[in-house]
This record gives sequence, structure tokens and C-alpha cells, in this order.
Amino acid sequence: MTTHRVVCADQAPSGHSNRKMHIVAVGVGDDPYKVQRKWKRDEVVRAIDRGDLFYTRGVNTGKVALVEKYTCGPCGRVHIRSAADRVPDNNLNRMRSCSGRG
Repeated sequence: MTTHRVVCADQAPSGHSNRKMHIVAVGVGDDPYKVQRKWKRDEVVRAIDRGDLFYTRGVNTGKVALVEKYTCGPCGRVHIRSAADRVPDNNLNRMRSCSGRG
């Protein structure tokens, strides 16, 4: 099992709601401001299935949230999200963009 700290995330519209976004890629690394490797969503899903662990850590709070798989009801595809914990700065959907567009 390998552990990966997610430091950024790219999102794309889900196609089934104007406000719903899906994570399409993440960047991992030891430094929260530097990406060592970028992973596509499907690569993360396969790695989780193999036993790898992905997590986020809030830059301000230091709180950790695990990245988990889930099946989107409207589209039926497996996606990734951070585990719910009510801490905004470790939320995968609120992380900086890896692509620099937001």
C-alpha cells in the first residue's frame, strides 16, 4: 500500500447539473504547493482498488480527509471525493486547481 497526499484537484462539469462538478484529476506531492505527479480519476480509482490510500490535508487546519470512491447516481460512473468532515480546507472540491485555471 502506498500513501499519496493530494495537493490539488481539477474539476469538470458533470453534465447532469449546472452546479455539480466531478473531480477529473488530482496532483499529489509532499509539498502542498508543488505537484510531484498528476493522476487521472480512473488511475486513482484503480490505485484505491489495489489498496493505495489518497488523502487531503488542510493547509490551515492540518485536518486530514481520506479520498474515497463513490458512484454518481445520475451518470452511474465511479468518481472520487474527500470524506465528509465539515472542514472546508481539506475538501477535495475546494482545493486549488492543478491546471492553474481556478
